[in-house]
Amino acid sequence: MSYRIIILSLFLSITFTQTQVVIVEEMLMDVPFAGEIKYTTTKYASDNLFKRDMEIEVGSFLVRMAMGGNKKLGEFIDGNKKMRTVYDLNEEEYAQENFQTIIDNDGKPTLEIPFGGPMGGGGGGNSNDEDDDQDEDDEDQVDEDEENNEVRRVIEKGYEKIGEFSTKKVTTEMMGSRGRVIIEEWFTADTSLFRYAMDIESKLASAYGGNAQTFPRSFSEAMLRNAGHEFESVEGRVVKYQMSPIDDDGFKMGFEIKINKQPFKKSDFSIPTKWKKVDELN
Repeated sequence: MSYRIIILSLFLSITFTQTQVVIVEEMLMDVPFAGEIKYTTTKYASDNLFKRDMEIEVGSFLVRMAMGGNKKLGEFIDGNKKMRTVYDLNEEEYAQENFQTIIDNDGKPTLEIPFGGPMGGGGGGNSNDEDDDQDEDDEDQVDEDEENNEVRRVIEKGYEKIGEFSTKKVTTEMMGSRGRVIIEEWFTADTSLFRYAMDIESKLASAYGGNAQTFPRSFSEAMLRNAGHEFESVEGRVVKYQMSPIDDDGFKMGFEIKINKQPFKKSDFSIPTKWKKVDELN
């Protein structure tokens, strides 16, 4: 019996290492006076490996120039080599730091990803500013209370197919001093692949004393909770999201996720040998 268990465990281990999960997140923002800005993040997760490609495309020429042009940057965390790599796909350059360097820096990566917007920064680092974060949360709650005096929320009874997901649609309308905003979200209860990728990223970040980047399970529920509203929660996580104002042509945002499991591809977790190694990205 024990022999069979060993053989089965070995088989599962080999199968697992030959698999990777790929997540594509697309966020499109329509900003007054700035035009459309598109963020695309592609995440690759496999056993002890995590990579994130990030791309920004700005429609307005002036805004694009002000932001330094369209960018394609990324981050690769290799738990086997205990190495973190940041890279610029356009310039074909990369910089590296080992886990011990990050550990010595209180779990904060020293190499920045000069991206800007919602996906920039230096990776998953520790934060010792808990009091400051709490103050910001309190201020956000006051703002939300003032702006969102009335809420309507509809949870559809049936299911809707979004890509490979079976989803439940939730529509949340918020009304306040700044007008009406509608948030449409599509939730899926099939979160196994998301959980796998999140666990890989969290495990690797923990190895150098940091924290993985987090993304809200639901945009509307986070806003309602901060504003102190009672609401019926929906299981799972959002795979599609749309927010738009009703009374004017203000800020609009859309977000959608695609995810799949596929055979392990070594090239997805490696830096091309022809790229130039630099001390840091500009």
